[in-house]
This record gives sequence, C-alpha cells and structure tokens, in this order.
Amino acid sequence: MPKTVLIVEDEEAVRELERFILERSGYEVLTARDGLEGIAKAEFRRPDLILLDLMMPDVSGGRMYDEMKQHPSTAGIPIIVVTGKPDAHETFDAEIGPENVIMKPFDPEGLLQRIREHIGEPGQ
Repeated sequence: MPKTVLIVEDEEAVRELERFILERSGYEVLTARDGLEGIAKAEFRRPDLILLDLMMPDVSGGRMYDEMKQHPSTAGIPIIVVTGKPDAHETFDAEIGPENVIMKPFDPEGLLQRIREHIGEPGQ
C-alpha cells in the first residue's frame, strides 16, 4: 500500500507541482486548499505525512499545525512546513527542527529526501 502525503497549500500552482512530484515518485497524494479542509482530511484519512503551507486564508498553517499536534489521532503525523515566509524558521525551529522547514522555491529532490527520511519510500 503506497504511503500517503497530504498537501495543504492555497496556491494551486504550488499544490499541483507538489502533487506531480510526489505522484511521479509513487506516493498517494491528498490535497487541501486551506487549513480547515486540511484538518478535516488529516483526521479522516490519517496521512503518513503532511506538507503544510503557513500563509493561507481561514485557518493559517500555524494554527493547523497546533491543532494537529493537540489532537490524539493526528499528533504523531510528521509535518514538513513548505513556505515562502522568511521568518518561518524562527516560528517552527524549536518545535519541528530547521530541517523540516523548506523554503519556496524548493528543490524537488530535497523535498523528496525529507519525505523519505520521515516515512520511507512510497511502497515500503
């Protein structure tokens, strides 16, 4: 059964690029356009990993991150923050480590490497 990654990203072009990269590599991909949809999909589908944008309408990525970590059913899901926000490291370094904050524009191979370090190859 392939590993599942939930992409929570409000910019369609970025969301589709991440989806393309992951699907081409063999991962199953779920997408959400904002934090509210992301929380619902994470709780319902329990993905193996979440790629999370910070700046989104409605529920911000920061608020979604906090809610995921507080909810027992989603607390253990690894989260990688993918953002264009320059000070994101200051917000999340202590919680998830600087290696789990990836700046846009990102290197596709670097993104895949971080995902593999958390959840392994897609079919494992």
